[in-house]
Amino acid sequence: MNIKIDKQSLLAGITFAMLLCLIGIQLMFLVKAAKLEQKHFNHRVVLALREARNEIAREANACDNMHNYVCGNQCPTEIQYINFHRADSIISSNLAIHKIELDYTFEFINEVQVGKRQLCVTCYEQSLNGLLEQNGIKLQIEFPDDKQFLFAQAGMLFYISIGAIIFVMISFFFTSRLFQQKKLILSNTKGFIDNMVHEFQTPIANIKLASNLIKKNISQDSNKEKIIKYTQLINSENQKNEDHVKDILSVAAMSLENSQASLVNIHQLIEQCNNAYKHSLIQLNGTLELKLEAKYFCIMGEKEYLHHAICNIIDNAFKYTTAEPRILIKTYNVKNKLIVDITDNGIGIPKKEFQSIFEKYYRINNGNIHDKKGFGLGLNFVKNVVERHKGNIKIKSHLDQGSTFSLSFKADKNYEC
Repeated sequence: MNIKIDKQSLLAGITFAMLLCLIGIQLMFLVKAAKLEQKHFNHRVVLALREARNEIAREANACDNMHNYVCGNQCPTEIQYINFHRADSIISSNLAIHKIELDYTFEFINEVQVGKRQLCVTCYEQSLNGLLEQNGIKLQIEFPDDKQFLFAQAGMLFYISIGAIIFVMISFFFTSRLFQQKKLILSNTKGFIDNMVHEFQTPIANIKLASNLIKKNISQDSNKEKIIKYTQLINSENQKNEDHVKDILSVAAMSLENSQASLVNIHQLIEQCNNAYKHSLIQLNGTLELKLEAKYFCIMGEKEYLHHAICNIIDNAFKYTTAEPRILIKTYNVKNKLIVDITDNGIGIPKKEFQSIFEKYYRINNGNIHDKKGFGLGLNFVKNVVERHKGNIKIKSHLDQGSTFSLSFKADKNYEC
């Protein structure tokens, strides 16, 4: 079994995976850099505390007040305050020498009095044993914000590189989506060209055949009935070509024309579409039922476009059915909205196609069978007309159970037409 590989999708997937790998590598680099910086930071703290410890010990040996403060002996509050700031100054200056500019807290611990306690993760200590007459005294210092300091030391280039990769990933995602959309448009355009060639090819061939038969009958001096029959065939096929051209040009004209809006009677337009399809209904033994129950049915809009849009949905109801057509058009009001529901008993539309059917040139894939006429312009035109009138269109459909198109417009009760 041969499996066709989409090279563009494969390349996109590989590129995305490589970008994820780059982010993973950068994160590994951050972890390693943080660990290395942590070791360097610990080394500097140890050196700074060792020097601070020696200086504080010298001060304590020279001053009884400092000695009592360091050893935890009771002393007046004012003396304790002075000695605290003296010790703080010594610690701060030694940290600054080793380029450690972080907030910290410190205390002197007498292990003999308080017993041994577990050292916290962010704490560092230095023993003053051998430097004072009393043993068991330790200087303990804690840096609450050391993690932020370590990440800052990792360097701005790391964060710039992470940001750049994330930006490239987002850009890649949107570019990939844009590529898929363009690819879909290209595919739909190709389908449109194929359908257009097919739609024009048959009438052109019939016109050519009928013209040759007319020439042949004239040369043989045959009866007029055959000539009239062939002439009617030419006119019929020519009318098909004119209708095709009109459909194509109507879509193009809509994007260019900026016509003036006026009050439009939607019930009147529906009646006109009903009259236009009466002959076709009789031939197919079908029905088109109207339930025009809306109290407010006039809207501001462009009559020609609205007429063409409603008729287009009715025309699809004739095309896409395997039984005798049964069409129901119902209007009603919801607050200040006019709702037009057009229901048929056709072949239905798969749910996955609901959004795609409104795209220009899109037609539901039916292989290479061209049993249904059209260029994939109709529903796109309908959607554009509805949105042009600041309305919306919804669809409800199930396979082999028909479809309902709901058009919603603003209908002010003050509108009179």
